[in-house]
Amino acid sequence: MKITIITPSFNQADFLEQTIKSVVSQSHKNIEYLIFDADSTDGSVDIIKKYAKKYPKLIKWQSKKDKGQVDALNKGLKVATGDVIAYINSDDYYLPGAFNKVVATFEENPSAQWLVGNCQVTAKNLSWTFKLKHLVPIHKSISWLYLSNWINQPAVFLRKDLVSRVGKFNPKYNYAFDYDYWLRCSKVALPSRLKQNLAVFRVHSQSKGSSAFKDQFKEDYLTARRYSPSNLINFLHYLSYKLVIYLYTFIKR
Repeated sequence: MKITIITPSFNQADFLEQTIKSVVSQSHKNIEYLIFDADSTDGSVDIIKKYAKKYPKLIKWQSKKDKGQVDALNKGLKVATGDVIAYINSDDYYLPGAFNKVVATFEENPSAQWLVGNCQVTAKNLSWTFKLKHLVPIHKSISWLYLSNWINQPAVFLRKDLVSRVGKFNPKYNYAFDYDYWLRCSKVALPSRLKQNLAVFRVHSQSKGSSAFKDQFKEDYLTARRYSPSNLINFLHYLSYKLVIYLYTFIKR
């Protein structure tokens, strides 16, 4: 089973090498790695070139200006040839053995269209929030996903057939493009849950989740309202959205 990994990259040289190494060092070797750099000026291109030279059959890349993260991801979806497709941002990374676990799960469950694994986080004060997400039964009902975005993006893997049906990421979103995509996927098929750690989400001062978390949670709420048929669920999402804003503000003090 071939896995395509897409990485959008822009001026994150401090983290990019660990991201790339986490892909190319996987024990599962049937990989296609697509890196779309947006004309970085911080040394990112030199890092990409180093690994592309070392893994010429595995890594395909380009570096030129684009329209942002969603544009890079959609370029990747357009050319991806893997049976399974995922994306990892240039500041996050996969854990050793992650791809073997993913392949084994898909092979054991041929009807599974996509799966969501567990994800760790570099910020210890947020680790409890990730553990809470792991407990939510998003594989049982789409209603759980209407309540909040319980899915940690680095631990998501999708069959190419599902991607072909769902289409591209919506470029109108700045933060909730992945949440929008999970909701669209769930209308086709609920995710399978893999309760093993697959990836690590990095929190740092320049990340979207750190610098603009209020805008992110607000956009998540507005996105869910577009899909949810229940006023009650919308109200509960609104309450949880306000509660999360309060908790994150308190934690970040």
